[in-house]
Amino acid sequence: MDTEDLELEIEEELPGQMAFFPEEEVPHAPKPPEKEAHVPKMKAPDLTHPPFICILLCDILSQMGGKLPSDWLYDIMVGAGHINYFMYEDVTGFLLENSMAEEVPDKNGVMQYCLLDKGRQCAKLLRLYVPKMYRDAVLLTALRYEARQKALRDLDITCEQTDTDWVLRVTGKDQEREMFGLQIHAPTEKDAQSLGECILRNPAGFFGRVLEMILTNEEEQYDLSDN
Repeated sequence: MDTEDLELEIEEELPGQMAFFPEEEVPHAPKPPEKEAHVPKMKAPDLTHPPFICILLCDILSQMGGKLPSDWLYDIMVGAGHINYFMYEDVTGFLLENSMAEEVPDKNGVMQYCLLDKGRQCAKLLRLYVPKMYRDAVLLTALRYEARQKALRDLDITCEQTDTDWVLRVTGKDQEREMFGLQIHAPTEKDAQSLGECILRNPAGFFGRVLEMILTNEEEQYDLSDN
């Protein structure tokens, strides 16, 4: 895998000496504007370089326990817009052909990308070649995607239209047994879906706070001093 060294050429300016001799003193003469310092702007490398993406995929698989369902990895990289379909196909093909990863079914028949030794070494030794901004962005996408998929396994979320509005129904399950249910009315389908997305951000935290409010709910205190 070839890497290119990027060199940033900074032009140096050698300011000459300037002297100003006013003909007569002006009490409140405006000062000439100071020349702005020349600060070179460094542009982050574009995430279209195949070696970068190859290292990044190995790193993400390593960070996520060494394996991910194939459709998860596709959604994380392509569905979220980090890279395009063609680049994804090229790089995953490279990983498979070079024994850096393998695609195998799990016990339920779901295809998964599993990192092999060469891929682990790639992630370990070369991950810092990928700028941190890209590593952080993709890892955050992966963590959020994984949390969402786990939530969807335990929750059944549907949006249904009524005569006057839309209803968001959320059902919590434990091994196919219904544990709780929540019904929220919203004026439009978009509003109902938005509420569902908010719950999916952290369903455990949401229902934990609801349960805490129920357990700590107290009777309203009445002032009888003037009775």
